[in-house]
Amino acid sequence: MTAIADVWTDPELRQLILEEPELMAVADALAQAGPAAVSAPRRRLRLRPARASMVAAALAIATALALVAPWSRSGSGSLSDLALAAIGSQPVLHVIAQSPAGAQLIDLQSGDATPVIQQEEIWYDADRGLRRDVVRVGQTIIGDTLETPRGGYTPGGIVYDCTWIAAHPVEATKAGVSCNASGDNGMTPRVVPRPKPTLDPGLAGFVDGYRQALANGSGQRAGAGFVDRQPVDWLTFKTGDGSERVALDQTTHKPVLLENDSGWSLRITTIETIAFTASDFRRPTPDELPAQPSHGRAADVQTLPLDGAAIAAEVPAALWAGPTLAGVPLVKAEQQALRATFADGAAPQTGTGLELEYGVLGTNGRLDLSQPHVRIQQAQSRELGFASMWGFVRGDAPPPGTLYAPIMNGGNQRAFGADGKPLPPSPPHLLGFTVPNGRYVTIEASSNDLLLAAARTLKPVER
Repeated sequence: MTAIADVWTDPELRQLILEEPELMAVADALAQAGPAAVSAPRRRLRLRPARASMVAAALAIATALALVAPWSRSGSGSLSDLALAAIGSQPVLHVIAQSPAGAQLIDLQSGDATPVIQQEEIWYDADRGLRRDVVRVGQTIIGDTLETPRGGYTPGGIVYDCTWIAAHPVEATKAGVSCNASGDNGMTPRVVPRPKPTLDPGLAGFVDGYRQALANGSGQRAGAGFVDRQPVDWLTFKTGDGSERVALDQTTHKPVLLENDSGWSLRITTIETIAFTASDFRRPTPDELPAQPSHGRAADVQTLPLDGAAIAAEVPAALWAGPTLAGVPLVKAEQQALRATFADGAAPQTGTGLELEYGVLGTNGRLDLSQPHVRIQQAQSRELGFASMWGFVRGDAPPPGTLYAPIMNGGNQRAFGADGKPLPPSPPHLLGFTVPNGRYVTIEASSNDLLLAAARTLKPVER
């Protein structure tokens, strides 16, 4: 097989085959027909003697190549075999994949937006029943889960699955968890089989089914194409939740993109098999994750005058966008008492916050959301910003000069009243997070222009 592959890369013979449509047709036909076609009668070609001898040799090569080339449907050189060989045969499958994190990072100077990317790294040992899944956004770990035959673990402790709850009914009741709608776990331990470790449906199907599909030949070639100008071969295979389509790099035969029937997709940057190493499956620890409050509170302390000096006197290091923002006036300023508490027993954090509202106040004294408006909230730390939705920021805080903007899709959904008639559409609502001058700022706005204008014009309040 190695000699045949080397011959295919011979420049003269390769060019000869490419120049002769009949040779290409023979190769392609043999690929479709399989090994039995080798002994079938062939049409004679009328060529010059010298040319004929070269064509005869090339035809023999093409015949052999057709049986082992990547476009072959079967045989040791099929696309599935090449893909299987590309990932190796060690016991642990190691995958690094990327997907959108549901937000974009906007450069405030240029306005250019870059998707925020989430990276998922997986180690999977099917024989030992082990799977570890580490999720990062930037340099920050936002999730780490270990699944074993004895149960699952996260940095916060054990995963309360139905197997554990059945075996520990009293402890489960104390923890407030149950697999019964009534919440009654009983008092007697029971044995409930633990299902095989799983991931989210798309990636689980890939990790669980890809090698199996390649090994048993159930993966089907589905043509060729391009992914970001990179030539790929498409391979489809069945999963427990439908079917998936994977793009294989035509040079390495390794997956680069995974798609499923629902439109879900995942970029694969690394896939390989490696030897088992215990540290790859170590139990997650609490110190892996950044401090995450379990509850945040912002209580209004006092309403402030709308001039900069008065605001700065009450809230040191405060930021604002001036008395007007893109023609929208400042109509309300509130000093706030901030408090963040933590489920792990860490001491609560407290501090002083500021909320500024630009727009029009309704008769109830609240911001009229049907009119152009901006609300700006700020805190001294990310933890204290939890009260103003900083929990939406996944991973690293946005660098100075940028705005983290979650992609909001809820506004496209229709709402209906009690009479079944559609309600008027909700006003546009955009959200962004930025860190100017070390202050953790949340901006809500009625338009993208106002959102960016607020982030760009934030400055220290002068006395």
